[in-house]
Amino acid sequence: MAGELPDYYFRVRENGAAVFRVDTENRQRRIEMDRIAIINMRNGEIKPHGERTLSEDDLARIHS
Repeated sequence: MAGELPDYYFRVRENGAAVFRVDTENRQRRIEMDRIAIINMRNGEIKPHGERTLSEDDLARIHS
């Protein structure tokens, strides 16, 4: 690849954003994006996606 990819990807939605963790460490050399959270900008709420629990590093990256 031409450059480094970010660890997290934010997809802007109508009232906030969806947060994905980017993974390039697989055997097929494909970029995989795993949805980890949804952000509601109106009330500042961060909801983990599914049964996931967010780590302190995840929350720090989302807040920055």
